[in-house]
Amino acid sequence: MNRTFYPSELKGVLTAPASKSEAHRRMICAGLTQGETILSGFMNSADMEATARCITALGSGVEMAGDTLKISGQKKKPRRLPVMDCGESGSTLRFFVPIAMAMTGGGVFRMHGRLGQRPMDVYRDLFVPRGVRWYMGVGADGAAELTVRGLLECGDYVLPGNVSSQFVSGLLFALPLLAEDSTLTVEPPVESAGYIRMTVEALQLSGIVIEETAPYCWRIPGGQAYQARSGRLSGDYSQAAVLLCAAALGHDVVTAGLAPDTTQGDRAVLRHLETLGAVVNEDEFGVRVYADGLKGAVLDVHDCPDITPVLALTCQLAEGESRLTGCGRLRLKECDRLAATVELLNQLGGCARAEGDTIVVQGVKKLHGGVTADGYNDHRMVMLLSLAATLAEEPVEVVGVEALNKSWPEYLTAFEKLGGKMA
Repeated sequence: MNRTFYPSELKGVLTAPASKSEAHRRMICAGLTQGETILSGFMNSADMEATARCITALGSGVEMAGDTLKISGQKKKPRRLPVMDCGESGSTLRFFVPIAMAMTGGGVFRMHGRLGQRPMDVYRDLFVPRGVRWYMGVGADGAAELTVRGLLECGDYVLPGNVSSQFVSGLLFALPLLAEDSTLTVEPPVESAGYIRMTVEALQLSGIVIEETAPYCWRIPGGQAYQARSGRLSGDYSQAAVLLCAAALGHDVVTAGLAPDTTQGDRAVLRHLETLGAVVNEDEFGVRVYADGLKGAVLDVHDCPDITPVLALTCQLAEGESRLTGCGRLRLKECDRLAATVELLNQLGGCARAEGDTIVVQGVKKLHGGVTADGYNDHRMVMLLSLAATLAEEPVEVVGVEALNKSWPEYLTAFEKLGGKMA
């Protein structure tokens, strides 16, 4: 589906949608209990549906009603080698591989879009030497399928820290379910440490005991049971980044529902905007960002890849040169976000280039627009283009806006509520 976005002024107060990262973790913890959990402030999306399907495949019940999610943990015994459709959600896939190994001796993990191309060798290299059978194939409908057969064993696990934190989180979820104690060590440098802390926080909230014996080294007692804990999900800095960057670029937008005390790594968007010269005010009404002209800067984004595209757009309209470093992991997302970000900025009338894992942006005073741009089946690219269009001289037609369903299905409604114009 194509939509055309027009130059327009965004204005108003908008509550950030629920944190997708927190929701994944709270849903999984709830599904591993024997009780009932109610999560309020929930926002459904394709990624959330993927995690819900996997929870159901492991024997739990999931009911969605408006912004409330009810999870009835472990109501029936999961069958051996369950089929778990992970959609296009990398978090879902990497979280559930060790969980399924611990509970059912493995599973068949279905993958769509580019998910089958995203790296899984960290788990393969960890588990295959321990006797696990690992097969990557294709299902009858052409979708990629990973079949894993083998029980997760107690023991000492070591993971490299320069890979996705999702592998670390997957083991943190699964190891407490085993009969005996285990240890998990993550070797420095550690990527996306905030996401690991978020997982630890969710585990502790659910009554799981893990002892950090040294930085990113844990002793994890076995034989533990997850406890049901209801609550309200907090706002998502990852999704809110487009609103916060819009404000830094001159739109009068206030973002509500964001907790100042959070383990969300994407809260770094505020720090990066301040580095570019924006002023950030936080109070009980929300977060207001404004700037009297932005200046180019060096931004290290290795711990917050999801907000990098919209930060690059913000840099494009700052004065002088900006360098966004640590962008290597952008290549392994729903699209090659490093290449796509550079291409789209240039297509819009900007000036950007890639230098290895760095995006270099030369600021321009105005984006031209007046183009038809591919959204790359990537929600982050669609958000970048919609915001860019509001600041451009001419409209921007975006191909594939349905990609927004992956993380923020109501984004277009929110965009129009703030005064954004589209057709």
